[in-house]
Amino acid sequence: MLEHFYFYVAVAGGLVLGLQLLLTFLGGEEGGDFDDGGADAGLDFDGDGDGDGHHHGESFWFFEIVSIRTLAAAATFFGLVGLTARSADLSPPISLVLAAAAGFGAMYAVYWMFKQLLRLQSSGTQRVQNAVGLPAIVYLRIPEADSGAGKVHVDMQGRTVEYLAVTDDEQPIPTGENVMVTEVVNSETLRVARQI
Repeated sequence: MLEHFYFYVAVAGGLVLGLQLLLTFLGGEEGGDFDDGGADAGLDFDGDGDGDGHHHGESFWFFEIVSIRTLAAAATFFGLVGLTARSADLSPPISLVLAAAAGFGAMYAVYWMFKQLLRLQSSGTQRVQNAVGLPAIVYLRIPEADSGAGKVHVDMQGRTVEYLAVTDDEQPIPTGENVMVTEVVNSETLRVARQI
C-alpha cells in the first residue's frame, strides 16, 4: 500500500518537472510561469509566521523556498527514495523518514540552484532598479502591511524575473493580481501596490 503511494507521488512530481522542462524549452519563461501561476493558486500560505518585526519584508524562511519547481522536486525524490527504501525491506516508518528527508533535501537543492541562477542573472544584465514603475503579477500571495513577503513576476528587458515582494496595503494581495512596483527594498525584494 505504501509503495503505491510513493509511486504515485514520484510520478506526479516527475510529470510536473518534465512539464516544466518542456515548457522552458518550448516557450521560455512565460510558458513555465503560466503553468506555475495556475498550479500555485491552491498553495498560497500566510507568510506572516516571522513575527520578529523586521521591516525587510522577510517572512518565515520556508515560504521563500516554496515554488512549483521545488515542490515537484520534493515530490519526485520523496517518492523515489520511499520506493527504494521499501524495496530494500526497510520498515514503513524508516522509509517515510528517509523519503521526507530526501524530499526536503531536493526542495532545498532546487531552491538554492535557482537562487544562484538569479544572482548570476541580476549581476549580469538585469538591474533591479529598472523594475520601479513596471507592472508585475503576484505569483505567491503577498501578506498585508509589510507583515511578510510574497513573490511577483516582472517582465524586464525581455525576461520574466521573479522577486520577493512586500506591500504597504492593509489587505493581502492574492495570487494572480496585477500590481505595480513602487520601490526597490533590496536586490531581491520589491515593494508593490495594487494597480488602480
